[in-house]
Amino acid sequence: NDNERRPLDYQLKVQFDKGYIAHPYWPERERLINIQKESGTKRARSEGKAKQALDAYLSARGMTQEEYADLVAKADRQFYRNDDEAIIIPAHHVYGCFAQTCDIAPAAVRLSSVEQLRTVLQTTDWHTGKKKPDGVWERFAVVTAGTGAKLSNQRALRSNEYIEHFTSESVIHVVAEIEMAKLRRFVEFAGREVGIGASRKLGWGRFSLISLEYTGIPGGREE
Repeated sequence: NDNERRPLDYQLKVQFDKGYIAHPYWPERERLINIQKESGTKRARSEGKAKQALDAYLSARGMTQEEYADLVAKADRQFYRNDDEAIIIPAHHVYGCFAQTCDIAPAAVRLSSVEQLRTVLQTTDWHTGKKKPDGVWERFAVVTAGTGAKLSNQRALRSNEYIEHFTSESVIHVVAEIEMAKLRRFVEFAGREVGIGASRKLGWGRFSLISLEYTGIPGGREE
């Protein structure tokens, strides 16, 4: 149908300076938390009792120490990676950034409502060219419950690996009738005011637009 809107492809290139923190929540993390809760290791008053409780729990469920160690290692993975083990920024992190941009940006910048975002724009994963972290960011954080209630006056040490000073490239498919100038303003606002990944409120994940180039209609030629 010639009247159907065909997606237009744009090559996007952006620059991250301060850096990007992924802090993924893997299925293995959920499983590890459940094991620690059910075994009572977090309630034990000493390391010895915690180890004893964990050993008994694992033995009762036929899980070896090696399998548990592998679970811990997978739960602690700091980044998403592609098949070549290079660090990527996954598309769902980009959508999170763009959705928040749709929520807070002025009308002249906003592409759509938050709910309609994925119907007007799709993105690939963003490649970073990095294979190793550039450092570890450590800070003390208030310990809270899931409800947000403060659990202790003592702060807990938190640490996350990060990558910094890199360019990232991706392809954006735009389905709706959006002018390139508006798409440019949208991406610039997202990078400056929102950012991608974890700890965005503390300035991480901010980026600047290097280039946005129209590359045509995917799967076909321009007529």
